Amino acid sequence: MITVLVLAAVTAVVCSSLLFRAALEAKLATRSLFQSVALNLAEAGIEEGLFALNTSGYTTVNGWSVAADSATSYTKTITGLPLTQATGEIQVRIDAPTGVTPVVVAAGIVRIPQQPAILKQVRVGTARRRPWSNGMVAKNDINFSVASSVDSYDSALGAYNAATNRSDRATIATTSTAVDAVELTGASSIYGFVATGGADPLVPMGRIYGATSPCPQPPPPPYVDSSRVRRDFATNLPNIAVPSTDATTVNFYNLTAYSVGFFATKSLPRVGDTPIRPLEPPGPSNPYRYVASSVSVSALGNLNITEPIDLIVTGNTSVTLLGSINVQNTASAALNLYAGGNVTLSGFSNYRTSTAASAKASIWGTNLTSQTITLSWGAAFTGTIYAPSATLNLNIAADIYGAVVAKTINMSGWGQFHWDVQLANTEVGGFGYRVTAWAELSTPPGGGGAFARDNRAPFTSLF
Repeated sequence: MITVLVLAAVTAVVCSSLLFRAALEAKLATRSLFQSVALNLAEAGIEEGLFALNTSGYTTVNGWSVAADSATSYTKTITGLPLTQATGEIQVRIDAPTGVTPVVVAAGIVRIPQQPAILKQVRVGTARRRPWSNGMVAKNDINFSVASSVDSYDSALGAYNAATNRSDRATIATTSTAVDAVELTGASSIYGFVATGGADPLVPMGRIYGATSPCPQPPPPPYVDSSRVRRDFATNLPNIAVPSTDATTVNFYNLTAYSVGFFATKSLPRVGDTPIRPLEPPGPSNPYRYVASSVSVSALGNLNITEPIDLIVTGNTSVTLLGSINVQNTASAALNLYAGGNVTLSGFSNYRTSTAASAKASIWGTNLTSQTITLSWGAAFTGTIYAPSATLNLNIAADIYGAVVAKTINMSGWGQFHWDVQLANTEVGGFGYRVTAWAELSTPPGGGGAFARDNRAPFTSLF
C-alpha cells in the first residue's frame, strides 16, 4: 500500500512538472509568436503614417491629432485590434510632414492578459520623390519614327557633346503591357534602356543598344540588346496640384489673355511686381506668380523669364515659329508653367544658353482628362515636362535636354532627346515621399543611440 502511494506521489510530481513545462512552453511559444505580431503591427503603423504623409491625410477626420509636444508633428493611436488570446494596438507619429525629410515612427503593442505587453517600434526616414529618374515615362504608348534618337549626358560636366559628354543611361519606360507599347520605326535609336509593363518593344527598323552591347558600335538596325530591355516597370504618376491663388495667403497677378506681339519683347516679372510673399526676397520657394486665361507669343516675339516665375495658364499656350520663351541663363531665372489647356511650342529658346540647367524650365500639365502638348519645328527645349494625362508630341528637328512624363509620347522627325543624368537626384515637392531608411528601435530611450526607442507622444507611457 505504501509502495502504491509513493508511486502515485512520484507520478503526480512528474505529471505536474510535465504540465508546468508544457504550459511554460506554450506561453513562450505564444509570446514568440506575438513578437512577430507586434513587429507586423508596427510596420502596419508605418504604412498608415506613409499613406497619411503622401495624401496629406493626417487630419482629425482620419483620427490624427497634433502632437502634445510639437505643433509640426501628428500622432494617431489605433486600439482594440482583436488577436487570439490578446489585443493589438498601434501608435504612430509623423514629424515635419510638410518638410523635405519627414520621419514616421510607429509602435506595435500586443497586450496579453496577466502578462507583460510585447512592444516593437520602427522608425522610417523619407525624402521627396524624384520624378525625373528616367528619361521618358508614359502610361501608354511611346512611339519613335523617322530618325529620332535618345541618349544621355551629365550637365555637371558641361553641355552635351556627342564625343565627350554622352552616355547610355537614359531609360524609356511605360507602364503599359501592350506588345507595341514602345515602338521604334525608321532609323530611330535608343542609346540606353527600355522598360515596359510586361511586353517586348516593337523594333522593326530601329535599335536599342548601349556602350557594352555585344556588337560593333553602332549596331546596324534592326537591333535590340536584350540585356537593355526590362519588362517589370511600374510607377505611380500622380496629378500635379496647381499652386494656390488664394489672395488671402499669397500675392499673385492676373494677366488675363497675355500675348507678346510680332517682333515685340516682354519680360516676367514686370517692373514693380513682387513675389508671393512680398516682404521676402524672391527665390525658388518664393516665386512671382501669374495667372492667365491664355498665353501666346507671335513670330519673332520674345518673352524673357528673368526671375523664378509660376505661370498658371487656364487655357491654351502657344509660341509661333520664330517666337520664343527665353528662360535667362542666370542663377535666379526659372519657369514653372502650369498648363490647363493645350500647349503648342514652335519656339523655346532657353536651349541657346548651353549652361542652362535642365531643371530651370518645367511644363506641368494640369488637365486631368484630355490635353495635347506639342513641340514642333525648331522648338529645342531644355527642361522637364510632366503631364500624366496628356499626349506629348515631339515633332522636331532639334534637341531636347531633360526629362518628360506623359500619357502617350510620340517622337518624330530628326529630333534628339538627351536625358540629363543629374535629374535622377532632383527631388520635387507634390509627388509624395519615398522611404530612405528603416530601423527597428530596440535600446532604452534617452541614451542618444541610433536605435534608442522614441518615448515622445504618443509613446510616452510605453517606455
